[in-house]
Amino acid sequence: MPVEPIPCDDGGTGTPVEVTTCCSPSIASAPLCRADGTTILAVIRSGCIECGEVAEDPAVVGWLDTAGTFTPGALPADAGPCEAGCVDTVCRTLCDDTDGDGAADATYSELWCIRADGTAELVLTYQDDPATPYVPTAPVECTYGCPESETVTLCDVSGPFLRRYTWLDGVASYVDVALDGATPHVVTGTVGVCVADGGTGSPPCAEQTTPAATLGLCLADGTPIAVVITRGCDTSTVTQDGWINLATGAWSAGAPPAGAQACGDSRAFELAGLLCDVLADGTVAGLVLVEYEYAPDGSLASVRLVDPGTGDPYTLQGELSICPAGAAAAGADLDLTVLCDTLSDGTVVAFLRDYRRDPASGQITGHTDYGLDGTPYTPAGTVGVCQPQTAEEEPCRNTNNLLLCDLPTDGTPTPAVTDTGPAPYYPYTTGIPTPGAQTLWDGGTLTLPAAAGPQPGTGGTVRTAAAIIHAPRPVCDSGTAHVVVQVDVSQLGPDTGCAATGFLGLYNGAASRVALALAPANTPVGWAGTLTAEADVPAADLAAGNIAVVLAFDAYDDSGATCPPPRRTAWELSQFDATVVYDQTGCAAQFLRNVTTDCETGAVTAITDTTLDGQPYTVTGQAAQCTTAGGGSCCPEQPCPAQSIIEACRCDDTDGDGLPDVGYAELLAVDCTGSLTSLGTYTDGLTGPYTPVAPVDCDAIGDEEGADPAFGVQARRVELAAGASWTAADWPTLQSVTAVAHGGTGTVTTADGTSTLHTGEAATWSVGRDADALLTGPLTITADSGTVTLSYTIGVTL
Repeated sequence: MPVEPIPCDDGGTGTPVEVTTCCSPSIASAPLCRADGTTILAVIRSGCIECGEVAEDPAVVGWLDTAGTFTPGALPADAGPCEAGCVDTVCRTLCDDTDGDGAADATYSELWCIRADGTAELVLTYQDDPATPYVPTAPVECTYGCPESETVTLCDVSGPFLRRYTWLDGVASYVDVALDGATPHVVTGTVGVCVADGGTGSPPCAEQTTPAATLGLCLADGTPIAVVITRGCDTSTVTQDGWINLATGAWSAGAPPAGAQACGDSRAFELAGLLCDVLADGTVAGLVLVEYEYAPDGSLASVRLVDPGTGDPYTLQGELSICPAGAAAAGADLDLTVLCDTLSDGTVVAFLRDYRRDPASGQITGHTDYGLDGTPYTPAGTVGVCQPQTAEEEPCRNTNNLLLCDLPTDGTPTPAVTDTGPAPYYPYTTGIPTPGAQTLWDGGTLTLPAAAGPQPGTGGTVRTAAAIIHAPRPVCDSGTAHVVVQVDVSQLGPDTGCAATGFLGLYNGAASRVALALAPANTPVGWAGTLTAEADVPAADLAAGNIAVVLAFDAYDDSGATCPPPRRTAWELSQFDATVVYDQTGCAAQFLRNVTTDCETGAVTAITDTTLDGQPYTVTGQAAQCTTAGGGSCCPEQPCPAQSIIEACRCDDTDGDGLPDVGYAELLAVDCTGSLTSLGTYTDGLTGPYTPVAPVDCDAIGDEEGADPAFGVQARRVELAAGASWTAADWPTLQSVTAVAHGGTGTVTTADGTSTLHTGEAATWSVGRDADALLTGPLTITADSGTVTLSYTIGVTL
């Protein structure tokens, strides 16, 4: 319509008044909104006119933002009317008469939007799926029957409690009780979801884990024992309750007696060379040599402890033991043998060859040569075994026994993860199972779409998925397995998550959750992270398929004003992984590995594995060094510097004629690097210390006088299988022999006839010194059943 001219005021007299101009005011419009939701106000102004002229149409001259800043010019291109939006939503459950009999036979839901101006608008009408509209046939009044109830675990600042909800005639009520289900609970502070990190409290540890017995230990006298330990609630604290004597069944509280060690430890009466006097606090009080004296009939007459520095008797202050390892390096096994270097002119020079072995495999890794005086030696001729004055001799072999453990390799199986229904683990009406979740369990990607609204009668929608974790149980385990599951999570929007948004959990049956990992509350759009849950579970339950992994994430959250609309959230899950490790503590079986090498070449000629009582053994897992329950080696490394001791014959010129006339012995210690160190000089037979006057080469023997040739004793050892025999007639320079029957009997033939070598029996024959006599037969030993081991020494010329 046309705009009328603006009248000029005549002051009420009707006389025209002289006016120059009059301007209309600027005005601000109703609020407008930009595309990002920002509110602005349009500023509108009419131009100035003379009185009596027709006013111009109003025009937009700029706009104001919420901070009051004026921007001249046209409105932004994305400005438009603001939608009222929903400040709240209401979900109503109604009933429908679909067959026309006047009674309710179906239910459906209505979702209403409550706007800021107080008006309500029906948004959705649906039954099960909010995405599928529902048109009621004949709405009728719902008739409610018995009350429905549900109990959930919540936490306040005092810890967990139970909240029991009841619905009757569509009205919900609840009561709070303690975890016993009966004692009333008064809420303290804020109520929320229980979290494992103590945010609102976590369930206390009900009891310690079941005690377990650690086997494979023995007292100092060889009696087998079992140490009983219990793991605490935090799974990291271990309590030693006591120990059981497995021979008598007697129980003793506290730690086992001092000297308890891994059964079969090399310290159990197979000690050789230099030992240590170890005090209770671990201090080494001194070095000790053990001197054995045999009776004329070959039996052991006495044992004497000797100070290696002085040759005097040694008084033990603590416990006789293998010397503790120092800052030793590789722990390689060393074998010493006397070889001979035959020069081009026929001269034969005896020297020491020090072999090195890998402690795990027993393979020779190298060697070092020394003269008999301990100085480095380089062979200049043909190296071979020093030949005694015998007509014929069988091939020379060296043997070495290693205590190893058969470590099981079946404790880390690849688990099978199979999709299953999540309802037993997430029993709430808000949950919707997610189809196709096996793709995620197989390592693929699974998308959880946002929901348009809550589940009927609830305040939200939760997408859920679950799978059973199964792993075959190994032949041996401690009864416990460690399970770890993890999954990568991305928040896809369109809305920021509200409050607790999702979790990854481990369950042992539907009623027992053993581990929980929560996604951060109020997750923003674009958030990505990895959730990891892990727990120790009974091995039997894992093998039986009782362990489950469960995922639950909010797809729609209707929590009132605390969660602004649209309250819809989608998620992407990927990179799921599950690992299983059975605890196999105590499952490693100990066995002996006998490695036989050729004396001349050092090549390994045979490897035999047996049980500790000599029976054949087949490795089923991985052969490796044994470890004790405390994590250390069950077979301690040989000590340094005296890893082994050798005795070298020396000669002295006491009358100054340049010829040897007195023989004496020097003890040499071999350290971990193979170097030789003199421990002192002693009279022949180590009966006391000896101080040489003028040491000379024992080979410097004149026509008229001189010292006798130097002799040595070479150690030999063989194993006789059933039916095999050994005879002393093959060894003209035989000095001593010891036969032991394992797992069967043997037959011994001497000048007195035949006799039985019983299982476990040891028989020994020897002479006092090689200069007195040689051990002569007849002496034949035959293995009837099982195995007979023969340890013997022969005299050799050095």
